[in-house]
Parts: sequence; structure tokens; C-alpha cells
Amino acid sequence: MCISTETMNEIELSLLDFHKISNNPLPMLKGSFPELSFLRMSDSDIDEAPFRSLVNYNLYLLDGRDHCVQITHNLSDATAVVIAHK
Repeated sequence: MCISTETMNEIELSLLDFHKISNNPLPMLKGSFPELSFLRMSDSDIDEAPFRSLVNYNLYLLDGRDHCVQITHNLSDATAVVIAHK
């Protein structure tokens, strides 16, 4: 599944607004974007550069098309979004 730039922009805006009221955005994101997979991790557990960096979160893209899951910076290869709290 390809994640569009527009969808990533919507996710970013949702996270910027959401952080004001809670520290777990996954239920909101899964409800707003049911076609996508989201994971929540600590930013210190990821050794890659983020796809996007927000005030409170870093966003990473996962490519799970092959046997091993890996971080990608290519939206067309992304199968999930990792939300990492800073």
C-alpha cells in the first residue's frame, strides 16, 4: 500500500492537535485512518533519521513488503507509520 503525501500531511496535522490532550495518539490515528497500520515506539529505540520531525513526535515509515521489516523514506514503499514520542 502506498501512503500519499496528503495522508502524511493529515497525520501530521492530527498529531500536532492531538498532543495537547493526550500522550497516546494511536486510537485517534487508527480511527481516522483505518486503512493504515500504526505503531508506537520510543524515539530512542530507532537509529534511523525520521521521515518527518514534529514538536513532540518523530514519524518513521515502515516497509513490510518483504520478509524483514525496515525503515524507509519512500512513501510508495511504506506499509505502516511509526509514531515515536520524543
